[in-house]
Amino acid sequence: MNPPNTTAFEPLRRSLKGVLVTPDDAQYEEARKVWNGDIDRRPAAIAQARTVDDVRAAIAFAREHGVKLAIKSGGHSLPGHCIADGALMLDMRGLNRVTVDPAKRTAVVQGGAIWSEVDGPAQAHGLAVTGGHVSHTGVAGLTLGGGIGHLMRKLGLVVDNLLAAEVVTADGRVLRASATENADLFWGIRGGGGNFGVVTEFTFQLHPVGPMVLGGLAFFAPSKGPELMKRWRELCANCPDELTTILVYLHAPPFDFVPADVQLKPGWALIAAGTDIAIAEKMVRPIRDMGTLFDVIQPMPYLAVQGMLDPAQPHGTKSYLKASYVHEMSDALIDTVQLRALAMPPGTSALFNLQMGGAVTRVAEDATAVGGRMSPMQTMFLGSWPEDAQRADVVDWVRSSSTALEPFAHGAYVNLSDTQDEAALKRTYGAAKFAKLQALKAKYDPDNVFCLNQNIKPAAVPV
Repeated sequence: MNPPNTTAFEPLRRSLKGVLVTPDDAQYEEARKVWNGDIDRRPAAIAQARTVDDVRAAIAFAREHGVKLAIKSGGHSLPGHCIADGALMLDMRGLNRVTVDPAKRTAVVQGGAIWSEVDGPAQAHGLAVTGGHVSHTGVAGLTLGGGIGHLMRKLGLVVDNLLAAEVVTADGRVLRASATENADLFWGIRGGGGNFGVVTEFTFQLHPVGPMVLGGLAFFAPSKGPELMKRWRELCANCPDELTTILVYLHAPPFDFVPADVQLKPGWALIAAGTDIAIAEKMVRPIRDMGTLFDVIQPMPYLAVQGMLDPAQPHGTKSYLKASYVHEMSDALIDTVQLRALAMPPGTSALFNLQMGGAVTRVAEDATAVGGRMSPMQTMFLGSWPEDAQRADVVDWVRSSSTALEPFAHGAYVNLSDTQDEAALKRTYGAAKFAKLQALKAKYDPDNVFCLNQNIKPAAVPV
């Protein structure tokens, strides 16, 4: 059906403690913005929630009026799942309180918080939990998809540190999900995305980290690529948990720490994050000794590591992405990655190889809903463009690169992917886990109210 007109939303407006924004309101244009500047959609209304009851009211309204419901926390969904034309957007950013208990080493985080709002208060007590690679990423989206980040090889994925969650389900119930309460729901939200409800509160286990860690990057000429990837392969095969790395092909940014003659030049960057400075420095030394164009890997505050990729990913970045898990860094894969790197259009795109393993793989595959946790790495083609005229070439590079990688691919991390169809989701989760997720969907959201996500449709008959 067509979305209701502005007048039809007045009962919802009156019921909210927060604010309802419609196209007639002056703040609408700003309120509808999401991180990906390529997404230009116009929701019928935006409910800026301030309370759990606001969340319940928005869900109930969407169900009653047959309006699609989009959930926004940090707004970082690359395909734009957090917004849709004619939908009711539930904006969670007003629910962003973070409470750290240093004695218990826990953090209680509302569902609209972003990672910088967790990292700062936690680090004030010398504590941290795995967070996003970009500090303005939403806690909810990252967590529900699994949660990779700089600390994952030491501390596991974000969901491996989730103790409990408060979830508002499609029928308006407010449930607590943990290992002892609604345990099936707790399993599903740890990797199954936003398919089962709106999480209004997370409780995380924190761990001693920092304040000083090893961080930064070393930058190499394109010609170093083949040998660099082979040395990185060796590093990954023998890497202790105290180090997590990313190998990226990009154009050096025009930042102060980049030499003037290297700025905007293509090359390979080794990004390092090490919780033990001495161990991490020892491990990356053979790669750094290859000869760099510049090298700023050094001890730095953990908060600086968490924010070091922020300047390259500002709000409004126009982006298109495809990524996949890769189970083996074979010579054939290295050759393919090198060719796709050299084909990358000039500008702000990047080719990421993300190291996984460590603590991530020591959690049983079936312990959470996360798909692909046993993969040692991911390869991601992140296309971006400042000028619209560049879009077609960049998108073509991403798509053709993803196609070239298909012989090596084994599913895709749901948070670093364009929209996955059912076949793709089955590859990512595996048939048995996907069937279990469908059964959970039938139990908690049989009408698929929460469909604007990496959508798992409910099983025809609950089991």
